Amino acid sequence: MFDLRNRFSAATDGEIMLGLVVLLALVFYALVLFLKRVSAGPRSPEPWDAEVAAKLEDSTTTVLCHRCLVPNDPGADFCEQCGAAIGQYTNYLPFPYLFSMGHTLRLGTAGEYKRTPVTILGYILLALEEYLIFAPVYLYQLFRKLPQKPPPKPANA
Repeated sequence: MFDLRNRFSAATDGEIMLGLVVLLALVFYALVLFLKRVSAGPRSPEPWDAEVAAKLEDSTTTVLCHRCLVPNDPGADFCEQCGAAIGQYTNYLPFPYLFSMGHTLRLGTAGEYKRTPVTILGYILLALEEYLIFAPVYLYQLFRKLPQKPPPKPANA
């Protein structure tokens, strides 16, 4: 068997015993935390309560556009006001996906987005990935609008 005294010849019996007690306490604490997590069950990823979750699952709930907050028809794929993709499966369907990507790229050339290095890099990569042939024209438009300030938002939005 493994002899701790030969391994740690400079340590005293008290130090070895204290180390084992601390190690045992840490293992016990980790076991208690593990059992708490397992007994609690899966966590809900939603930050809202059951009432809001039920309303989200209801098919008659009014859909709000994530961009302009205008109410839309639950079956609509795009916002009536700004054209943003709001449908549940819009970006998964091949034909509506083209319009969704077009809307996203138009936002880049219109300059109506929060200008951060990550956002600008995203627009550049999106143009190079999706529309390689038209990427030089798009990138010219993107960089032409980049120094300009975005248009002010309406007061009621």
